[in-house]
Amino acid sequence: MKKIIHKIQLENNEIELNLMTFKKSDRKVFKKTFNLWQKLNNKITKKLKGTRKLNLPDALSESLVCQELGFGKLLSVKSRIKYSSSYDVYDLKNNKRIQVKCSTSTGPSSFGPKSEWDEIYFLDMWNDGNINGSYKIYKIENDEIYNTKVNKNQKLKDQQSQSRRPRFDLRSSIIIPKKYKPVAKGKL
Repeated sequence: MKKIIHKIQLENNEIELNLMTFKKSDRKVFKKTFNLWQKLNNKITKKLKGTRKLNLPDALSESLVCQELGFGKLLSVKSRIKYSSSYDVYDLKNNKRIQVKCSTSTGPSSFGPKSEWDEIYFLDMWNDGNINGSYKIYKIENDEIYNTKVNKNQKLKDQQSQSRRPRFDLRSSIIIPKKYKPVAKGKL
């Protein structure tokens, strides 16, 4: 893991992105973190009789996507102008703001009403309930996201315009019916 400063220009102003980049050797930390998360979920559901497992930490899902696709994880932004930092990672090669969603269940993903991104990626670790560290990463088209119905009468973009926090299952709403193919896959 390595912290870097990446400078971009916007409206004749320089913006500094404080990013974390990753190497293949960082996968050892990812694997260890994943195993700890599994142990914690086991204790929560079996010993404490919890009814649901914890979500995979965003620090792990975002870092894994960054390492796999060569992105930088956004840590902070320094800017003299208004600049939204509601995205998760940054594509250094193509200068794109990336939103990352992850699932280890069949539950919905949540979208902030003011989230901004250029591209969105979905890290799918569900594997039909066999959560063993195997994953697939999908790039999902923005039109598909914004135009997905989140209830009978509204699409995601409708609820965002009302400052609501829309939720839906990316896998069953887009990836499976549209027959998306992963851009990357692997196992921790």
